Amino acid sequence: MATNSARKDSGVSRKSAGDKVFEVAADLFYREGIHAVGVDAIVKKAGVAKISLYRRYASKDDLIVAYLEERAAGFWRQWDEICAPWREDPRAELRAIVDHIAHRTTRPGYRGCPFINYCAEFPDASHPGRRVAENTKREMRRRLLDIAKRLDALSPGQLADGLLLLIEGAYAISLTLGGSKGPGNALVEASMALVDSHAKTLPSQ
Repeated sequence: MATNSARKDSGVSRKSAGDKVFEVAADLFYREGIHAVGVDAIVKKAGVAKISLYRRYASKDDLIVAYLEERAAGFWRQWDEICAPWREDPRAELRAIVDHIAHRTTRPGYRGCPFINYCAEFPDASHPGRRVAENTKREMRRRLLDIAKRLDALSPGQLADGLLLLIEGAYAISLTLGGSKGPGNALVEASMALVDSHAKTLPSQ
């Protein structure tokens, strides 16, 4: 009986240590850069033994992939929650999501898109994290294309690409001219102007 109890306690401890490792790694990767953060720094800040990391992740690369996957999943959860009330109004839906991104990229302490940051650090297309980063951007384009089609745009593909470029520009500019007064605040109006330029029915003169 005591042995079973010890096994259960051990399992809980390992799970808690693994969760702590991930939490610390995700925070450090985003704030300080992935290359700059070593395994030793992660386990030291997490207050666990190095074996706690390797029980869950076979390598640092596996931890990087898990970090990117968690960031992607969290972003899509936010996207779905923001857009859900506006599914019958694609223009309002688009405005809601780009407004969210504008606020996100101009807030104090924002450190940029984690996927862009990752790709800047890991230019090798064979690195396992590239699949996550590329799939995330492809999914964003797919969602923008869906909105563009429901807007009945003249060229939905071109509109989706233009919107994606505006959003990616907001992410990129946040690292140089970010903040509450930076150009990222123009994202909403620029997006709406682009939508209007693709409308099949132009405003009467």
